[in-house]
Amino acid sequence: MKWLHQILFLLLLASAAASCKKFLNVEPADRTGSNSFWKTRQDVEAAVINCYGFLFQKFNDFNSPVIPAVGDMRCGGIGGSIASGQLGQGFYTLSQNDLSNTTNLGVPERYHLNDIDDWGPYFESIANCNITLAEIEKMTTLTDTEKKQYITEVKFVRAFTYFYICRLYGDVPFYTQPYDKTPRPRTSFITIFNTLIAELDAVKDDLPWTATNPSDLGVRACRGSVYTLIAQMNMWLAGFDKANQSKYWKDAAEKCVAVKNSGAFELLPIEETKRIFKGKTKESIFEFELNRNYGNTSLYVNLGQWMTHSPIVDYGGNSDLYFVRPLMERIYPPNLPDKRRDTWFYLPYSNNQTFMFLKQINVADPTGYWSFEDNLMVFRYADVLLLGAEALANLGSNNTEAISMLNTVRTRAGTPLFTAGAEDLKDAVFWERQKELIGEGHRWYDFVRTGRVTDPNQIITPMTQDQFDRGAWTWPIDAKARQNNPEIVLNLYWIR
Repeated sequence: MKWLHQILFLLLLASAAASCKKFLNVEPADRTGSNSFWKTRQDVEAAVINCYGFLFQKFNDFNSPVIPAVGDMRCGGIGGSIASGQLGQGFYTLSQNDLSNTTNLGVPERYHLNDIDDWGPYFESIANCNITLAEIEKMTTLTDTEKKQYITEVKFVRAFTYFYICRLYGDVPFYTQPYDKTPRPRTSFITIFNTLIAELDAVKDDLPWTATNPSDLGVRACRGSVYTLIAQMNMWLAGFDKANQSKYWKDAAEKCVAVKNSGAFELLPIEETKRIFKGKTKESIFEFELNRNYGNTSLYVNLGQWMTHSPIVDYGGNSDLYFVRPLMERIYPPNLPDKRRDTWFYLPYSNNQTFMFLKQINVADPTGYWSFEDNLMVFRYADVLLLGAEALANLGSNNTEAISMLNTVRTRAGTPLFTAGAEDLKDAVFWERQKELIGEGHRWYDFVRTGRVTDPNQIITPMTQDQFDRGAWTWPIDAKARQNNPEIVLNLYWIR
């Protein structure tokens, strides 16, 4: 951390001149001096875009399956051929939530799963945001409206980074000032989230509900994405700060209902799945762009890339991985109609590698060393509707609105609507999120924050309450985090 801020400022200046359309590539350009930077609106635009790039680089670095590994694989219910060399004993170990030796899981090295232990790049992103915010505040060539919008965008990126790493590692050091080299201990994520919610609440209306430029839809923060992030943090807090649950549920519900009432977002037909996950639609609230025209594709970033075979890709007759039949039957009961099951899966109950997951199949190159360009979907409108329904159901104060939001998603899916008394509303919303968001990196976190991760009737890989309390829901932290910060205590549950 001591060297981090010094390097980042120079790197920011060097990379910020890159084309806006290529903002996901954090590459140095020919501008390394501050004398020629932070002068114009174009300089600020480049710097703000670069904030997104620092974060996305971690998600797509080395084509590592960060999102599916931490968000879906840990839930269990994933099978594959150990002999194939693709799944390996390591992916099975991961699906059992055994992270006691992530440096030697047995997963082929090219998948870089051991890199998930390294939280350093996330703090590079945070430091970059802190510097950018400080510089924007000093700018005199921006209008008040421009300055507010840019500041809100960067605060969103910083808050999202903290949201992501706190769900992954638990408590983390909290930095909000530029060039702060202080070795800080880990701060309670409850404190961090409450601080960030207050910060975002103060600026949440400084952006339009959605992007006015179609090329920015979803890939730039908007009011909808700020409201959604606040709601997400509230729902996470409700799971851990139980004394204040009602407050968190109320705020989350208000934010989700506001997004719905804005009229800025809509659900596209399930039949348009490829367009939804190619991105930049009215269903998208926040996403990271993958586009081969800009030099951005991935091999492993989305879970669907592990669960396809010919004729989708030129890769033989088997998928590397598949969802096991007990999981598929639990999420998508065979006796109930569901367009998602019929559209997103091939041989959904096969329980073998003939299975395919067809939710993310925008293939950039189907031959040879194939790659995909489905955008990395972070928040979708369906997610917001179901999150709002969950918050309202927990409050019990407006079940009519909760049922309406739930049934909006079910109507699009062509599955039976919820009717009071036929199902428990809270359970119905939870399992609807499992159906709707499968493969998008939400499932593990939904199990953790709701406490269902300890219920063997709910999750295939449960943990005991004692294991949960000792931090079994977190991811290990690499010991090198202590090299420049002796204040850091690692996640002790994973230290053997």
